Amino acid sequence: MKFKFLSLGLFSLTVVSPLFAPSFTRPASALGCVITDVAVQVDVSGSKKPSQQTHNPNQQFGEDCTGNSVTNTSTQVNTGPNSAQQNVNSNSVVGGGATSNTPGKGDVGVKVHVPVDVYNPAADPNFLNGVGVPKR
Repeated sequence: MKFKFLSLGLFSLTVVSPLFAPSFTRPASALGCVITDVAVQVDVSGSKKPSQQTHNPNQQFGEDCTGNSVTNTSTQVNTGPNSAQQNVNSNSVVGGGATSNTPGKGDVGVKVHVPVDVYNPAADPNFLNGVGVPKR
């Protein structure tokens, strides 16, 4: 008989324990901040000279940063006979207190650069000179 009560008591404790678990655990919270910087640079030109494409993001994280995020996106497109010089300079500051370029504990800095450089013979004014097409 004592075994039945012990089994019933352990079973009852097991069933009810999930209701008390939240009071013993700490609530979830974001640990740091996130800065995302995405730059897409596209050059579709008739020039065989490569384009110059640079991405210079400056990301500053505050010492008191928790749970904040910043996203920067930029797109540059050039089409025509000449190659392009495309530069992206961006500044992002997130959080309070003293700032640093080095992410602190839990902070995440994401820097994405997508340079696209395509030669387009249709935009090259000299392309037809070298393909054997008779001149008029």
